Amino acid sequence: MVLSKVTSPQIERLSPLSHRTAKSGPDGLTLQESPHLGKLILRMDQKVGNKPVTATTKGASLPSNPCTAVTSKNGHISTLWLGPDEWMFITEKDGERELKIGLDMGLTGLVHQLVNVTDYYTSIDISGHQARETLMNLTTLDMHARAFKVGDVKGSLFGHANAYLWQLNTGTGQPEAFRLIVRASMADYLWCLITRSARLFGIPEEMPISGEKLVI
Repeated sequence: MVLSKVTSPQIERLSPLSHRTAKSGPDGLTLQESPHLGKLILRMDQKVGNKPVTATTKGASLPSNPCTAVTSKNGHISTLWLGPDEWMFITEKDGERELKIGLDMGLTGLVHQLVNVTDYYTSIDISGHQARETLMNLTTLDMHARAFKVGDVKGSLFGHANAYLWQLNTGTGQPEAFRLIVRASMADYLWCLITRSARLFGIPEEMPISGEKLVI
């Protein structure tokens, strides 16, 4: 009797916006999801945790300035200030496991809380010369270039979706780029809300698959 080998089916990992495709306008405005970026949230005293965090992340220290981000020397890890004792780590795709192991070791014996929230949030990136103007239509945040600068991180409502907005460092002379970090359950709504604002710049408007009304 010959037993056939049974192989397990491959499970495809889908992101919250896997049903959406990246969009580009005629003037260079681009909208796309950055799926599966690693995300950890840390709660602890900044003065106590800064040294071990900096060592573990190779330079992505806990920002002391409110509403800002710090990125490691190799660019693989960023730390975002969310509150006086709360930070979010953003890693490259699937980098959260290694980072959490390192932080758990580095913070041993210190009072802290470290939670993997990779699948709770996704990221929507919007870039181009009209990116800032597109976002102005969605939030009460002051989006003037003097008020919202490279490296700034601020939480706010965008329509009816809570999200963190982070201005990425794209380098001198390059178009601006922003990252919206939003709960997975609200990602499709926010994506469609952005397309409604960006239709002025040639990106086709899309509607939520679950039928929510778009409100700006």
